[in-house]
Amino acid sequence: MPVVAISARRLNELLGREYDMAELVDALEQLGTDVEDTAEQALYRCPACQAPNDKPMDEEPPKRCDFCGHAQEDPFERFASETVIRLDLLAARPDLFDVGGLSRALKGYLHLQAGLPEFTVQDGAIRVEVDPDLSNEESYRPFIACAAVTMPPLDHNSLREIMRLQENLHWGIGRDRKLASIGVYDLAAVQPPIRYTLIDPQTFGFCPLGMPGVQMTAARILQEHPKGIAYANLMQPYQRYPILLDAQSRVLSMPPIINSDETKCRLGTRRLFIDVTGISRDAVINSLNTLTSALAELGGQIENVEMHYPDRVQRTPDLTPRSIQIRYSEALKWLGIDCSPEEFVQTIRKMRLNVEHQQGDQYQVFYPPFRTDIRHEVDIFEDLAIGYGFGAIEPRLVPTMTIAQERPEERLSNLVRDAMIGLGFTEIMSLLLQSEERQFAKFRMQTDERTVIISNPKTIEQKTARTHMMTGILETLQKNRRKAVPQRLFELGNVIHVDPDAETGTREYRHLAFAIIGPEAGYAESRKILDAVMREINRRGTYAPDDHPAFCEGRCAQVNGPDGLWARLGEFHPQVLNNFGLSYPVVFAEMRLTNVI
Repeated sequence: MPVVAISARRLNELLGREYDMAELVDALEQLGTDVEDTAEQALYRCPACQAPNDKPMDEEPPKRCDFCGHAQEDPFERFASETVIRLDLLAARPDLFDVGGLSRALKGYLHLQAGLPEFTVQDGAIRVEVDPDLSNEESYRPFIACAAVTMPPLDHNSLREIMRLQENLHWGIGRDRKLASIGVYDLAAVQPPIRYTLIDPQTFGFCPLGMPGVQMTAARILQEHPKGIAYANLMQPYQRYPILLDAQSRVLSMPPIINSDETKCRLGTRRLFIDVTGISRDAVINSLNTLTSALAELGGQIENVEMHYPDRVQRTPDLTPRSIQIRYSEALKWLGIDCSPEEFVQTIRKMRLNVEHQQGDQYQVFYPPFRTDIRHEVDIFEDLAIGYGFGAIEPRLVPTMTIAQERPEERLSNLVRDAMIGLGFTEIMSLLLQSEERQFAKFRMQTDERTVIISNPKTIEQKTARTHMMTGILETLQKNRRKAVPQRLFELGNVIHVDPDAETGTREYRHLAFAIIGPEAGYAESRKILDAVMREINRRGTYAPDDHPAFCEGRCAQVNGPDGLWARLGEFHPQVLNNFGLSYPVVFAEMRLTNVI
């Protein structure tokens, strides 16, 4: 996970008390954040956008800006240093990504404040017009939420905190800008109303952040600007690109890539305009709520913005608390603790939540909108455990004790593993999820009704669950193609097939796969190895010729036998070898060992 550096001085400043480093570190760890260490950190100023960049004191000064992407040969100018606490970002708690959010949580844990933090959102006068074409497939980025925030004049610290939180939210909620991306601007340089519309990337240009006076078309930004190069893949499916323009057609940004230079935040900026755009409504709303509530902790005053969609009008942000029902008795049962209803209420309030007794052991818990991790009553139970203190929970043995033992497929796999190692093979491990091209096209195969297709994959490389184990073996041979041959590899793993009759709609099987590459590799050698493995596990089968597109005609066989025994072996087709960049013959075998599910 990414590591963020939090200024100890700034944290104490927001807490309103002076805590020593050990107290801060202990409280942060109790909240669930993983503290890496404490260190001295140097601050450097980017000459292009003036944003502060931080580096550990013992590292070389930066030559490239983390925020605008500006790069130069000479190191950036150092202007300050500070003591920081370095901690891993907790992906489930984006509200703890910055010093403002951490101070808010610590105020409860350290008994400085209790209950739900209150946020006042004033009605603003800014309007944003949303182009209906943003919902089209050729330019799809339909969701936008905005806010205006009045801050104390930005200094180096607050400017760095805002920019760092922006990038961390891109990672934590926006999935590296794919689902949502954030823009923060100097409102004094913007003339409302704002238009969220579309441009032709080949003809429309502006000066991107960090390149004042350099006009670049949108297409050129993707080819030459550091941020454009980094996120160009997000724009590849589109013919027209989203753009934010003010009333004078001044560019605010081209989401999700880069802001314009003329609307950037500067030292002394007081009025901020914030937009979040994306392809996920929840990610957009959650990003804006988290960012604006963090700015409120830094002294910001929030104003909402009127969003004019083609079919509706919406004001954002909405920081109204949400609520969930929990049961007092269930909480004590889950956590194994004994506390009175009064202690129960006080502990929940310590975690910056509000709670009201309903009837019986039912309680209504109110939580802020930036707590995107709260989905179920057990999420409140987790907060209760943190507030109660894990050290205060008495360890007890469970009422029923069992002794663990290997699952049947693991016992069989261990026996096969020993046999393969004894036969001179090296074990590999590959991924269960594959792309359709790597799983099928490269093997001259088509997807069939047995294939599990992931409807919402994280990446296109993880769209199908594997139905065979050839991909991992050949990709490993491809990566080692410059090593000496012969090479002998094997893998033990699961494959998944669609089965409408199964409870989950799929069947999972444990397979053995092995391959040999080299000038002498052939069918006879793979049969010899497969016979040895079957003898070792006391299985027998009947060999029959097989016709499979991935293998050479006449050099492929299928094995079937009692107890569901199945195997296939053969020499890969030359086209398959070319697809993986392999120069030597490869013989391969795959055998089903047992059902897993």
